Amino acid sequence: MSELEDRIINCRHCPRLRAYRDRNQETYPDYWNKPVIASGGRQKLMIVGLAPGLHGANKTGVPFTGDASGDLLFKCLETLGLDKSVTITNAVKCAPPENFPLASERKNCRKFLAEEINISSSVNAHQVYFCLGRIAHEETLRCLGLPQKAWPFGHGHVHQLNDHQWIVDTYHCSRYNINTGRLTESMFLSALQCAAELSQTDHADI
Repeated sequence: MSELEDRIINCRHCPRLRAYRDRNQETYPDYWNKPVIASGGRQKLMIVGLAPGLHGANKTGVPFTGDASGDLLFKCLETLGLDKSVTITNAVKCAPPENFPLASERKNCRKFLAEEINISSSVNAHQVYFCLGRIAHEETLRCLGLPQKAWPFGHGHVHQLNDHQWIVDTYHCSRYNINTGRLTESMFLSALQCAAELSQTDHADI
């Protein structure tokens, strides 16, 4: 385990998230119930989600495993042959109550996402961030020190940030978005394919 991963797993900076974890440890003693580190190493395509799901990554200890969001994500990754060539992480490392982190919790966790981004960018000539939802989009921009207004969130939006970094946005692949029809599998797959293609080329004409 790296020094960064050790600091993430042992973080106790957010009182509300810490208390929620402690309650979940009592209710679900077989769950992971700790902050969740990124999976997949340092790949050119980094998938950034919101936070671990209570019965997903909070249970398994691996981002997007064990719940409906992960089912769709990994189905589409397998369709495109990407299941072993992406980094998957979250803007917030602990499962939040009602799946919604507070602004202070996002701020506390931002340093971890920023370090993940910096490490990955240092080993890759170019980097693509596939952001699942508005919060992931906003936190990625903040970690990169870039203004929100210049690159607004929107499903399918492709933002060339500089000569070697891009953001591709999608609505989050949550059960709610799928059930309400806000996001379809084909919409998600199309956005993911765009991100994958950008990650596999040295230059893009956008």
